[in-house]
Amino acid sequence: MSRNYELTFIVKPDLDAASTAGLLEKIKELLAGEGGSIVRFDQWGMRRLMYPIRKYREGQYVYILAKLEAPTIARIEARLRLMEDIIRYLFIRADDELPTPPVKEEPPVEVVATEAQPEAQAAPETPTP
Repeated sequence: MSRNYELTFIVKPDLDAASTAGLLEKIKELLAGEGGSIVRFDQWGMRRLMYPIRKYREGQYVYILAKLEAPTIARIEARLRLMEDIIRYLFIRADDELPTPPVKEEPPVEVVATEAQPEAQAAPETPTP
């Protein structure tokens, strides 16, 4: 049974455009070779990292949503671990369909101007010594 999986990874920032495109094609072929299909592919571009990873302070983020079989995940992760141009990756199972609660529309509340009501008499404050 195939499920949706999210793969987010960070590519070294010093790769040129041709090398990055080659790496992305290699990953697409890897997913297709394992019987998966890509549902969504986004390149988020260069972003600053929260903390240095392998002495890099920024990286190119890529997000892939793919339909895969569960047993193939371990094989794909093993291949990603060996790719030197990927400095970090995260593979998680995406929720297939989350039920969305119905939006309850409430009627607008009318604000009616009223006369100021005299405040209730409060007990006089006693000073504390």
